[in-house]
Amino acid sequence: MYAQSVPFVLIFLTILAGILLNNKGLSDLKAELKADNAELKAELKADNAELKAELKADISRIDARLNSMQSDLNQFYVVMGKLEGRLDAIEKRAA
Repeated sequence: MYAQSVPFVLIFLTILAGILLNNKGLSDLKAELKADNAELKAELKADNAELKAELKADISRIDARLNSMQSDLNQFYVVMGKLEGRLDAIEKRAA
């Protein structure tokens, strides 16, 4: 019975030794993952800055357009006030 388990133990020890000796591959993989992570962070930072700049420009254009609309609306009320005054004067003369 002990003779039958010897090959299993040898296979197990061989696999275990291979794993332990292959530890360099894991450290290489870890270094590669760190480099990829740093590269992705840099790309995300650049993309984020680009999106912020685009968003700021869009908000600036919207703000300018809203200011223009507010100015037009104010001008409209000024003209309406003048026309209402003229209409009142015409109605007084007609009465």
